[in-house]
Amino acid sequence: MIGIPPNDDELDLDAGEANEPASQQPVTEQEPEERPFLYEDAEQWLHGYALPRYLRRHGPSGHAWAPNWYEYPEAYSVITALWETWEQMRWDGPQQILVFYRDYFYPLMDRLTAQDGPFHAYDKVMHPELPEMLPIWDAPSGYFRSSV
Repeated sequence: MIGIPPNDDELDLDAGEANEPASQQPVTEQEPEERPFLYEDAEQWLHGYALPRYLRRHGPSGHAWAPNWYEYPEAYSVITALWETWEQMRWDGPQQILVFYRDYFYPLMDRLTAQDGPFHAYDKVMHPELPEMLPIWDAPSGYFRSSV
């Protein structure tokens, strides 16, 4: 039986609102609300939050994955972006967490772990190296509009 991951991501939507006394000082400039991250980095988030909630069949007939995911530039970038997006959206309530899952988490994790995704060539026994980069040619000079 699969257990339910620990509830370390519960949101206290009423925290700090009902119990705080009204300020006696006139507000002249509102300071930005501090929103500390729950996880220290993308790796902690992946281990503590994402993967326990993304249980999929692994292997040739399931999802592709490499335990050294951090060495794959695409996976590193996407997982880091997912972590930072989740950290921001978790403060905006349960509806935003649903938006996170719908618009970010499921589409990107499904893409990352697809059989033709970045881990497509990973084989923990025979080929633990990264897949080759897609071929690319330099565009002709002046082809793209410049930002400078």
